Amino acid sequence: MQHCSCFILFSLIGFAHLSTLKQIPLIGLFTSTDHENQSSFAIIDYAVNHLRTIPNLTTELFIQRSKQDIPCDMAVGTKMVFDMLSQKPRPLAIFSGTCQMVASAIAETAGIYDMTTIIYSETSSLFTARDKYPSLIRTVPGDSQHNIARKLLLNTYNWRRFGVLYQYERQYTMPVTRFNDLLYGDGVEWETALSKGISFKDLDETQGNRTRNSLKDAFDDLQKDDTRIIIGNFNSTMAIRIFCEAYRYNLYGSRHQWIIVGYYESEWWLKNPGPCNTSEILQALNGTLQTRVAELGYDDNARTVADLTPAQFKFDLTRFDTDSHYTHSYFVGYEFDAILTLTSAFEKLHDSLLKQNCSSDFSDDLTWRQSCWRLELINIIKTLDIEGVTGRIRFNNGDRVGEIVIEQILVSPSRKSKNVEIVKLFVALPTEQSRYVLLPAKNGRNITWHGQEPPNDRIKRIHRDQRISVLTYTIMAIVSGIGILVAIGFFVFNIIFRTHRFIRMSSPQINNLIIAGCILSYTSVLLMGVDSSLLGKRNSVSAMNFICAARIWTLSIGFTISFGAVFSKTWRVHTIFKNVDASKRAIKDIRLFIIVGILLTVDIILLSAWQIIDPLKIQKYESQIKTEGKDIVTLWSFEECRSKRRSIWFTMQSIYKGILMVTGSHFAWATRNVQIAALNDSKYVGMSLYNVVLLSITTAVVGYFLRDQHERSYILTSIFILLCVSITLCLVFVPKVLEVAKDPHSNTKPQRVVISAVGSKPAPTPSSQESDKKPVTRDKQQILSQIKQLTRQNDMLRLNATKCEELITKLLSVLNDGNGKQSQLELFIPTSTKLVDDITNMNESDWLLADESQLKG
Repeated sequence: MQHCSCFILFSLIGFAHLSTLKQIPLIGLFTSTDHENQSSFAIIDYAVNHLRTIPNLTTELFIQRSKQDIPCDMAVGTKMVFDMLSQKPRPLAIFSGTCQMVASAIAETAGIYDMTTIIYSETSSLFTARDKYPSLIRTVPGDSQHNIARKLLLNTYNWRRFGVLYQYERQYTMPVTRFNDLLYGDGVEWETALSKGISFKDLDETQGNRTRNSLKDAFDDLQKDDTRIIIGNFNSTMAIRIFCEAYRYNLYGSRHQWIIVGYYESEWWLKNPGPCNTSEILQALNGTLQTRVAELGYDDNARTVADLTPAQFKFDLTRFDTDSHYTHSYFVGYEFDAILTLTSAFEKLHDSLLKQNCSSDFSDDLTWRQSCWRLELINIIKTLDIEGVTGRIRFNNGDRVGEIVIEQILVSPSRKSKNVEIVKLFVALPTEQSRYVLLPAKNGRNITWHGQEPPNDRIKRIHRDQRISVLTYTIMAIVSGIGILVAIGFFVFNIIFRTHRFIRMSSPQINNLIIAGCILSYTSVLLMGVDSSLLGKRNSVSAMNFICAARIWTLSIGFTISFGAVFSKTWRVHTIFKNVDASKRAIKDIRLFIIVGILLTVDIILLSAWQIIDPLKIQKYESQIKTEGKDIVTLWSFEECRSKRRSIWFTMQSIYKGILMVTGSHFAWATRNVQIAALNDSKYVGMSLYNVVLLSITTAVVGYFLRDQHERSYILTSIFILLCVSITLCLVFVPKVLEVAKDPHSNTKPQRVVISAVGSKPAPTPSSQESDKKPVTRDKQQILSQIKQLTRQNDMLRLNATKCEELITKLLSVLNDGNGKQSQLELFIPTSTKLVDDITNMNESDWLLADESQLKG
């Protein structure tokens, strides 16, 4: 009896509560496809009946439904609104789950009357136009909310470069525009490689004429720009064509990632036939990420205003009759939250109207026509903050701030078909009005990549400074410093022993020029290794510009002075022994200085013109090296001295010095067999010339092929310069040092000078093997040759003695002549003879026959 009494008591309390509920009449308009209308009715009945059981709620929604389904026709929907506005009781709001076209017409019409319209299944960004739909409320997040989830996803995997393909219609272009505004407002460097809209007419290219927004052109650009991350905004029909092209262009797999707006119809890839078969579409679609509104709230245990958790709501749905096809509707939770939102808003409306002295008796037609309660209802909904089965219900100017899930489409092949699984990975959860956090889904699933890791949004570029290492520069600086000290040592040696017979015969003043040029060349090696990192940031640019000019000046002038001195000495030997038609005349050192001066003047003119017209300046450049994977490129940043027309100036310098080296090589080759005791370093000078030419050409070739490898180029170029300069110094001065070491006081008996006839060739020297086999024959030949030579010289001396007697007689007659006339007498010695004489204390240029002008009487 006690249990029966309690049951009767609770029943009476419940009946009393139901009898006190205020019914709020609404207009319910729905379009239907595949029993969706019956599904909506089932959820509405479930929601209204459940809210009746909540003790603290005093409001009950009464939805006046149409007796028949409304087609997706704007005119029919608009007429239905006007028909139902005249019914009794007067409806206070419109509850709708219609298609976009009808929902737009209903919301625009209701806005004229300031009548609240709440929809739960249309996500199009077109409804964000508050000037057109001032009284529209959506309990489902719009498409623009997906942008926040996309941005969080891009940040998570450090994707900064992407392309965007969108359907060329306003509802798809608007989210793209807002996505760009969202990205470029936070200071992060984003790069949109491509942003292109495509309409359905752009898909038909059967006539061979591509339209302005051709689909193939878009994919050509994606492939050309190597776009890896591709964001898509298009409907499922166009998605078939786009993923077909992705398959044809091979824009899928481990190097690419597609991110699209998810679709709510199941197996949409089977419902829209295209030029590719289903297997090809699924192959390109495999691994695609998609964003969708969350079906239910992230927190399964969050208790709503209806004293219901998302988990309980999901369980209650399983008790529905399967014939209602409720499982086909993705927006079941948002439909329930729409009922919950309106109920909570009308609960607060009564208290708010009392404060504003606005009547809440909606049965009175005058009260219904007042605008105060209409505007207040919209404002209440916009400021509402409650918990629903789809998460926290908040609005931003009438648009729901809701949860967005990120899912992945995974295709697993089977024997007969391919199984498609949509896996939830992340949830973009709103924390504040404009802040979201990306949380992993609670199913424990991770994203699946085609490769070992997420694809790079571009070829990964590793920036590195290509600087000459301190160790390398230190080694080169030490070697150059030693070379400079050695050159200074040779200079001191040349000055101290300048009166030594062996040094004096080798033109010590010309040798000093060789030393000066080598010191400048050593200095250029030091300057080539200096960069801004050694100078510091302060005034490094101006200092490096000066060093750029100093590099080319020191190397060029050093080369000209040292090579010019070697060239002039080789020219003197060639002139003396190869010009068979010219008379033998002394070639003084002053003429060699003039040659070096002329070469140096030409060099200074070219360098000055270069410096004035087109000065060298330090500039930074980058060279790239791809790895085997073709996804990583190392960008080496290096400094280089450049000018606008550097190639022209280098060509002029190369032509000038090239002609000089070719001419010097010719002189050295022509005098390769000349050996003269008086010109004691002629052989070594020729060897130096060969060395300079060979190493200069090698340096130019190696420097060209290693111009992008800064440190290697510096090492090899410096080594060649150091070798060239050091070998030249050693060839010219080491024999002199050894000779002075043997005879420091020049006590050795002077060598005889043998003056060969102009154009004569030295007697061939037998090989060592022949000399070993026939030493006796060689000695006999030498004795016979000496006898013949002495005989010819004896005959020549007799002839000269006769001529001298005749000359003496003429001189005496001139002296006895009292007329005072000046007379000119000359003595000519035939060039076909050879003269052997002892030399005591004479210079390299004094041993030749005197100029004819010195014999004038």
